Amino acid sequence: MARPFLGIAIPHFGRNLSPESVYGVARTAEELGYDSIWTTDHVIIDSSNYYPYGPIYESIVTLTAIGSVTERIKIGTSIIVIPMRNAILVAKQLASVDSLTDGRLIVGLGVGWNRQEFRNLGASFGRRGRIEEESIKLMRTLWSSSRPVFKGEFYKVEDAVFEPPPAQAGGPPIWLGGNSRAAFDRALRLADGWHVTGMHPDDFGEMVRSAAGRVKPGFVFSARLAVELEGKGPREYISALGDRRYLLGGDAGQVAGQLSEYVKAGASHLVLYLGDVPAKTYIERMKHLMKDIAPSI
Repeated sequence: MARPFLGIAIPHFGRNLSPESVYGVARTAEELGYDSIWTTDHVIIDSSNYYPYGPIYESIVTLTAIGSVTERIKIGTSIIVIPMRNAILVAKQLASVDSLTDGRLIVGLGVGWNRQEFRNLGASFGRRGRIEEESIKLMRTLWSSSRPVFKGEFYKVEDAVFEPPPAQAGGPPIWLGGNSRAAFDRALRLADGWHVTGMHPDDFGEMVRSAAGRVKPGFVFSARLAVELEGKGPREYISALGDRRYLLGGDAGQVAGQLSEYVKAGASHLVLYLGDVPAKTYIERMKHLMKDIAPSI
């Protein structure tokens, strides 16, 4: 079993938010040999969901910050809620980030789940699936042509110049988030990868197996997972969306075993969030994970 690519979710949100939780964690991730670092996206979260997301630094701004203090590590969005943003502006921002970081960007996109956040941003929650699909096609068009032309249901581009292009020819890879069957099918049709959050390994494996014969060459199966490293065992819970989620935990051997279950199920990339703790503690957990857990995955 090949070692998976290991990424770290930057703790740019939560009660312990600080510049060091961005800059220090990003630098350390590269120094320790992690393969990627990732941001999270909320803009104006509602009060009932304030924790664990608020306060939060904006996702693409944070991505630019971590790109500026690293040189080799991949950087990604986990994920950008594209239907509540202007896709042309996001395409421009991400093309700029990819160019400025010499092609290190992975773009994670999703449809979102917070109705009130959509309302506050004046965005359509009910049409978000269709908007995401069109946004993906639009972004690829913009990234592939300096004189793009596009006509869709929600966007129209004509007499336009889009320069400079991303460093990666045709644009950075796009992974779609979302644990639902609809999100999975959309990823298989339109994207370069599928990026789940906290999905139980049994459910993840079942979905991956169901894609037999439909997976394009190079398609990536990725899982973002929360890990408790304080000796507590793993536990299941039901998310706000009503689906089964899995929180990893335990000693080094237990966590390595739990992560290995995702690899056996088909994941080649694991993105790990290590809790709402001060930056110093987060960094110590990153060191422990790389030294005592990663070699056994």
